[in-house]
Amino acid sequence: MTTSTAHSNVGHADALARRILGTFVILGGLASLEGFFFAMPFLTWLVLCFMFATGIFFLLAGTRGGTGVIGFLMMALAGLDAWLALKHQGEVALLIGVVVAADAFITAGRGWSPLNALFHTDTHNSDSEWALPTAGAH
Repeated sequence: MTTSTAHSNVGHADALARRILGTFVILGGLASLEGFFFAMPFLTWLVLCFMFATGIFFLLAGTRGGTGVIGFLMMALAGLDAWLALKHQGEVALLIGVVVAADAFITAGRGWSPLNALFHTDTHNSDSEWALPTAGAH
């Protein structure tokens, strides 16, 4: 057991929400690219609406399992992707999506967030009920 997973605060619901967030932000970024957006705008809006609705679902699930923040982030990124698509900046939306997705997948898999490490944020408050089985609640 490594030190990074020994003090994880990423629960089962949070890990699932992060994986779904990672998938949606990549799809939203791809749908926001200028060529795709102007060729099939209805499909772009459909992807972004599903992303927003999934964000509402995770937000309404509450913050006990850690999904509330993920839901809010998903809703904000859906709005940002839509705005960037309208401003012909789909590449920026895709870049943001790749960074957020990489952090989400790494955090879901390892219980350690590279962005939290970059900003020196403490994430060692483990909740024994929601922590990953490998976390070893102390």
